[in-house]
Amino acid sequence: MQLTTSGWWWSGSAAAGLMLGAAASGLARRFLRPERTLAGAWWFGAMLTAAVLGLLGWRVGARGELAVYGFVAVLAVPLAVIDWCEHRLPRALMWPQLAGAILGFVVLCLVRHAPAPGVRALAALVAAGGLFLLLAVATGGGVGAGDVSVAAVVGLATGWIGWVQVVGALLTASLLALVMIAVPGVRRRDDGAAVVPFGPCLLTGALVMVLAS
Repeated sequence: MQLTTSGWWWSGSAAAGLMLGAAASGLARRFLRPERTLAGAWWFGAMLTAAVLGLLGWRVGARGELAVYGFVAVLAVPLAVIDWCEHRLPRALMWPQLAGAILGFVVLCLVRHAPAPGVRALAALVAAGGLFLLLAVATGGGVGAGDVSVAAVVGLATGWIGWVQVVGALLTASLLALVMIAVPGVRRRDDGAAVVPFGPCLLTGALVMVLAS
């Protein structure tokens, strides 16, 4: 019965991801150059979102967190695509994602009469966002304002589970970034420094921690 239930949640979440991903791909196209035909294709966004939501449905199941993580994931896919292609994270998508996640966790705290996870998630938001803000100042532009916002979302989403997951998400993101720097042909600035889209790394790190937990 447990396998059957998990299968229903996986298939239902994946189906929802197909529809929501196809719709959200329109948001990505607004910020992509016209020649980015594959990245802006509706089916590409639909397939990516279906895969992510299917995994979340399989691991999270019939819990309220699925709605919150699903909302974050639907906007995370176009954000990751945009950052990968254009090296920017639009505030028009970042702020609704952050606000929606905060609202969702607040509702869960109120319904369950359990504020502790929400307090920890907000503390992790401040900690992760503050860390990347310091990195942005220290690197003189190596870390952008969008990366700070994504780090705050990642801190919030993983902080709901625990501090170990917050640290794990940031470490996973850092390892992914190091791998990308080592890839031949990576884009570089005039001073020779590698330009790595850190948003997809952070969002992937958060997804890995949620699935692993």
